[in-house]
Amino acid sequence: MKKQLASLNIYSPGKTAEEIRTELNLESEMMKLSSNENVYGPSPAVEQTLQAAIQNIHEYPDAAGSDLKQALSKFYQVPAEAVLLGAGLDEVIQMLSRAILKPGDEIVTGEQTFVQYSHHAVIEDCTIVTAPLVDGKFDLEALADKVNDNTALVWLCNPNNPTGHYFSEEELTLFLNKVGNIPVVLDEAYAEYVTAEDYPHSMKLREQFDNIIILRTFSKAYGLASLRIGYAISSDEWTDLWHRVKLPFNVTTLSLKAAEAALADQAYLQRTVRQNATERARYYASDFKHHLLPSETNFVFIQTDDVARLNDYLLRRGIIARPVPGGIRLTIGTADQNDVIIEVLERYFKEEV
Repeated sequence: MKKQLASLNIYSPGKTAEEIRTELNLESEMMKLSSNENVYGPSPAVEQTLQAAIQNIHEYPDAAGSDLKQALSKFYQVPAEAVLLGAGLDEVIQMLSRAILKPGDEIVTGEQTFVQYSHHAVIEDCTIVTAPLVDGKFDLEALADKVNDNTALVWLCNPNNPTGHYFSEEELTLFLNKVGNIPVVLDEAYAEYVTAEDYPHSMKLREQFDNIIILRTFSKAYGLASLRIGYAISSDEWTDLWHRVKLPFNVTTLSLKAAEAALADQAYLQRTVRQNATERARYYASDFKHHLLPSETNFVFIQTDDVARLNDYLLRRGIIARPVPGGIRLTIGTADQNDVIIEVLERYFKEEV
């Protein structure tokens, strides 16, 4: 048995809306805005596709995911052989960690970022080396100084979860030039939501730096969180190695078909992304805007010295968010939801003063 497993926490998704309603004796409906799901749901084409695909659920899925890989290849103009499919990015992160890391290796990442990077480093008996975030984004200059001969893998989350801020293409290019050939993972789970013009064009950078591994998902902007499908794009040679640790039939037929349908409906995706940007701007025009870190995602990070108090305040008003160290991560809701949420938060910070 690996002794280090005892030091890990079991992932907790938080209580359900019904559990919270019962616990707090609330009668109103709860707004679940704790997991950064697409509040508008997936493309209508997904439901139609699933109705057809369900006829064949007695058969194993295409283990290679060939049709989806070809669709992604065409969409990003990359070889299909460069694509690794996983049951959500959680599984992709697990596969990369298993393939790359050896006991005694070091990973380098940010201090407050997606927990699965460090989780799997512990499982593989590795050392975790971090640098503090700056205004909620990765400090790439500080991270570059942490890279050494023991570094086996660098994890960069851009935009960062749970804070929402991003680093630019110029910052990333400087970093990649400094660190050499060490594998660098660019976790871009929220990339579709980004509107900043200087956000990295990672697929083009891939042509210049063959040591980058780009992660994307259908769980966020494409609205397929429950179907668990994400992917990595790296060099053909590396992707061949990743497939050697991939479980057979790891992505279901329903997930593969839904992802193809969602990817094909870019008009719907862009419409929901625009809606999200419009609603996101309302938070940064609010009276509590100085409590927010910059965000290029479908969530905002609300800074507070009393996380428990703010979280309880929101729960008692029917708003389920995600408490994390230093603040609350809140999914940006629909226009009607945000009418309520913004009013609640403005009232809270006025009362706090």
